[in-house]
Amino acid sequence: MSELERLTEFLKEKVEEITRMYPRNPCKYKGTEALILAYGIPFTKQTKSKFSGKTKACYQNCYQLLNQHKNFHYCEGYAISTDLDRAVSHAWLVDESGAVIEPTWTDLELGEVAYFGVVFTRSFLREMALKTKIYGILEEDYRFGHELKQNGFPPGALHPLFHKNHG
Repeated sequence: MSELERLTEFLKEKVEEITRMYPRNPCKYKGTEALILAYGIPFTKQTKSKFSGKTKACYQNCYQLLNQHKNFHYCEGYAISTDLDRAVSHAWLVDESGAVIEPTWTDLELGEVAYFGVVFTRSFLREMALKTKIYGILEEDYRFGHELKQNGFPPGALHPLFHKNHG
């Protein structure tokens, strides 16, 4: 099984688990995993990163690099590696071709890595950062009554280059 297959299996299992545990959950998307499965896309190619951010600060690392590199795009979702037992919530950057630029997991020997997530527009990322005063979007959804899980992403949130059907 490839890492991408393992990642999508993990996401599907989490959705089933949340649905079973919270049958009265009124949200359209039963957890962040369901939201990512509905809107997300896989990222399997990776470019060698010359950036080395802080460990365990993926959201901050990516956000800060965006200001210096206009041709990078901000992503959030889940990532997994042959050296990780399970998928983790994560942020990374992509270039115009969709190749991953990884500023956080640079010192780790992770083997094969797969990413599955969404690419946000800069304007939505900035709007959310101003609202929350925190780096990251998906894990902060609870601050707004699980708005994203209830309704999905609003117009203009997802980058149209990568999300043609949802941009």
